[in-house]
Amino acid sequence: MKSAGLEMTIGNSSKEKSEKITFFVINIYGAQLYEKPALDSKLIKRISVGEKIVAEHILETKQSIHIGEGFQLPGHFVEVKNQVGSGFIHSSDLTTFRPRLEPIYNGIIIPDFKGKLIHKSTDKRIEKFNDKPFEVEEDITTYENVIHTYTDFNDCFENTYLYRYMTLHEVYHQLPVHDPKIDVNSKGNFILMPEFIEKKDNQYIFKGIGITRSIAIIENEDGQFLITSLDCP
Repeated sequence: MKSAGLEMTIGNSSKEKSEKITFFVINIYGAQLYEKPALDSKLIKRISVGEKIVAEHILETKQSIHIGEGFQLPGHFVEVKNQVGSGFIHSSDLTTFRPRLEPIYNGIIIPDFKGKLIHKSTDKRIEKFNDKPFEVEEDITTYENVIHTYTDFNDCFENTYLYRYMTLHEVYHQLPVHDPKIDVNSKGNFILMPEFIEKKDNQYIFKGIGITRSIAIIENEDGQFLITSLDCP
């Protein structure tokens, strides 16, 4: 299932499309509903992750969500009326994939976009480190929309998630989902988003949290995106 309706050409903010498309909120912190189609407009409310949105109109814009230097999430404004409220949502908070919502901790819900399980396999190979051979074992789990590879390096382990159809903004919002880190404090319970550090070539590099030493989004030669993380307990 390919992502649809989120790849319109960015252009003049006066342009709009009127076909009705169904979206779902992919941002785990919720999608911001603005009074007007502008990021500096008054914020009306946040719409919870997983909520269904039906677009009344889609307005093109040059405004992007700024993540860090060299990393922005482009999109357009989706106008909604009389559903979760009336206003405008930047499409970088939305997806056309229908998620399976999974409660994980005291009111925290994450969206699961993997889809149905298709196949599991294990692959073993010999690699050399400091001129010494050692066995590497990979567990590969193929889902409808994601291919997950778990690699055991004895002292450390690597997880990669290849998103077969998702675009960059959709994959970005999956960063905190696969191995959620929860912050519990006096203000409530919050899922942590890895902090963006820099972009190098085809990699968007983020700061690890806890035992996670490194985490990155990588665009491969086919234009597909994957998340890779290295954990060393």
